[in-house]
Amino acid sequence: MDRIPLGMLVSIVEGELLAAGDDDDLSINSVAIHSERLQSDSVFFALRGRLDGHQFVSRALAGGAVAAVVSAGFRLPDPVSGPLIVVPDPLAALQRLAAWWRSRLAATVVAVIGSNGKTVTKDALVHAIGATRHVYGSSGSYNSQLGVALAMLDCPPDAEIAVFEAAATRTGEMERLRRMVRPDMAVLTNLGTRHLQNFGDRESYARELLSMVTELPAGGSVLLGADDAELRGWAEASAGVPVVVAGESPELPRLSQPTHVRQGLLVTATLPDGLSRDLVLPTPSREVLGDIGLAMSAATLLGAEPRSLLDTFADYTPTSTRMEMWRRADGATVVGDVATIDPLALSSAIRTARTLLGATGRLFVLLADPFDREVAEEDLRRVGSILLAERVDVVCGLQAKAHEAVTAGLGTETGGPRARLFADTDRMREFVATELTPDDVAFVYAVRETLVTGVWRRLVENTAPTRMFVDLAAVRSNVAAFRQMVGSHTRLMGVVKADAYGTNPVSLAHCLRETGVDWLGVATTDEGITLRRARVQMPILVFLGLPEEIEKMVRHGLTPLVYSQEVLDAVVSTAGRLGRPIEVHLEVDSGMHRTGLHPDLAIDALKRISGSGLRLTGLMTHLGCADDPKDDGLTQEQLDKFQKVWAAASELGFRNVLRHAAATAGTVRFPEARLDMVRIGLGLYGIHPSAATASMVSLTPAIGLVSRIVEIHDMEPGDWAGYGGRYRATVPGRRIALIPAGYYDSVPRSFSNVGFVLVNGRRCNIAGSVSMDSMAIDISEHPDAHLGNDVLVFGQYAGFSLPIEQAAEAMGTVPHELLTGVGPRVQRVFTQH
Repeated sequence: MDRIPLGMLVSIVEGELLAAGDDDDLSINSVAIHSERLQSDSVFFALRGRLDGHQFVSRALAGGAVAAVVSAGFRLPDPVSGPLIVVPDPLAALQRLAAWWRSRLAATVVAVIGSNGKTVTKDALVHAIGATRHVYGSSGSYNSQLGVALAMLDCPPDAEIAVFEAAATRTGEMERLRRMVRPDMAVLTNLGTRHLQNFGDRESYARELLSMVTELPAGGSVLLGADDAELRGWAEASAGVPVVVAGESPELPRLSQPTHVRQGLLVTATLPDGLSRDLVLPTPSREVLGDIGLAMSAATLLGAEPRSLLDTFADYTPTSTRMEMWRRADGATVVGDVATIDPLALSSAIRTARTLLGATGRLFVLLADPFDREVAEEDLRRVGSILLAERVDVVCGLQAKAHEAVTAGLGTETGGPRARLFADTDRMREFVATELTPDDVAFVYAVRETLVTGVWRRLVENTAPTRMFVDLAAVRSNVAAFRQMVGSHTRLMGVVKADAYGTNPVSLAHCLRETGVDWLGVATTDEGITLRRARVQMPILVFLGLPEEIEKMVRHGLTPLVYSQEVLDAVVSTAGRLGRPIEVHLEVDSGMHRTGLHPDLAIDALKRISGSGLRLTGLMTHLGCADDPKDDGLTQEQLDKFQKVWAAASELGFRNVLRHAAATAGTVRFPEARLDMVRIGLGLYGIHPSAATASMVSLTPAIGLVSRIVEIHDMEPGDWAGYGGRYRATVPGRRIALIPAGYYDSVPRSFSNVGFVLVNGRRCNIAGSVSMDSMAIDISEHPDAHLGNDVLVFGQYAGFSLPIEQAAEAMGTVPHELLTGVGPRVQRVFTQH
């Protein structure tokens, strides 16, 4: 959204301004609905939900919000120190702002509606046309009354095509969404029974969804995902424009003959001109395949060249929906899915889970949700019918009335699924954990994500002796600390390269988006693509993309960093070939002599960029010694050189360019280096780059590497342990414990005989050499230590702390190396403490 004056905002939302102080120069260019997730120049909307946003107005204004939009007549709990905009309904005001922004967009707007498959279809469509057009797609599943408004306001003004999801759960909701979206084209995925009970019958539900198409412009169109005669008739009556069915029209591509292969589904893609080609799509789901085919048809209607679509989808991986799959160490697979009572969605999820079975495997379905909210008896019986029809082997549920209704009709006595009901989810989980064999699949089903997560993660984590805990609440706290430090006018980039410092880039990216981080930074193109395929829609800067990958970056909406002459040549060439400008950041080598252009060459590059059709959106450098006070002179020299290049850029007429130089250490120690944006990596996890930064900012440790004791030995004098016999018992009564964590798991051999760990908060020294898979610790002074005790290798866990900075120093390395060295067999566990 463009920057708008505060007075203009008041007019748009039809509110009354209660100003505190001079507001003549105030303006906003972003919105926030969470007081701790403010971006630069935000207006805070006090919405009522699980919490009431009015309780946080004072905090939002104190945290940098320009103004707050509040309900008329609401008494604020605390005095406020900024302008208030009073409206009857803050959500309706937010929707008015979104509708106003829609009126300013020149983009062709596409609405994706339907019962299921909206997110996969939308993301595939954005991928299909993103290679040659500037396309915006709404984030994740932002399809509600709030989500659509936020997605619309996030749409850039120069987008050529914008794709939004929209969903309705009650009568009248789609009309409110239509006033914001005002689509030029609509894609209707399917008409299932999800939310059907809220509308009475199928026709009423269909007409509610089709409210989105009642005012399509001349030349608009409606694309249906399947040939449904009833639905087609209703659509034609509602839209008054042509209705096209994907897979039926000879003018659209078709995907047919799907065959399961090891990589996913092998399909034949047939184009309107008769050309056919085989494609392998890495998904076992035929429903997802249908969504991709629908997206290809929509892309064709939007002007994509059908033959180019085959190349575009040759390297495409469908974005994950709400299903996650984890392989246990014993070979069994655990699938977690937030599904719905809708037979189409539930059947699809079960069929997808079935494709993961081994040769002799059984399919377990775990009903993790007690369905304690209002669920119709008919819907519960329908769930049982689906489980029977899909040939599930074992159904596990809770001793709850709803689950008894589900399992009553399974026909267990006549060969149907075996049913077991338990007093609680822990007992259910314990039963399944002992029953699973290597070829089996356990499908955890609920309509609430927290219930799915609680059951399936415990099924997986129980098999992993060494775990890395990542406290996302601590990450959010650290983001808030940096936000407070730099102020609301300086943007934050979360650096998630190297698998987000060995944690998980997707989980971290979604967490950072929720906390109001503005940009993400990755090292390679493939790291950026991984985030895009996981529905991460934030701006992403690629630090070390290769010249031959520029078009690939453009196709996935990634911003290249021009760090060499070769990359600049490739970007200019690609922009000319695509016939569209490419946004880039330019790196200046201000003295580190690693990547970037020497200041004189950087100025030459700026001149070339200004006349090449590229769009410079960022100018950066990297400070190599900002963590060390003895080298502050070198840091100042770097900043001076960078400033000279920026002065040249200003003289060349560059405006609205993000200047960024400081990473975590530079942000903390050099306020003058914060500029327009800072890049925070290590600091996200509450880790200090050096002692010099630790005294200047308080951060919350977010990482804990934890293993457990799996064996204990009593040692006699003269006994020795480990490779090389580097530990020897010299007195009676020595005890050592074996820990299944070695240098493959981020415990360097340099820790041998010199490092220590914590067992129940007590220090235990490393006994002998650290090997690839294990190490021994001396528990002689800890008589209460026993098999199964957790062992803190480094970080924070269960109230105990062994700072990673301290462990790194003892190992003769840096925290970065410890984190990124955590091996793949270590289970990553995300918590919200």
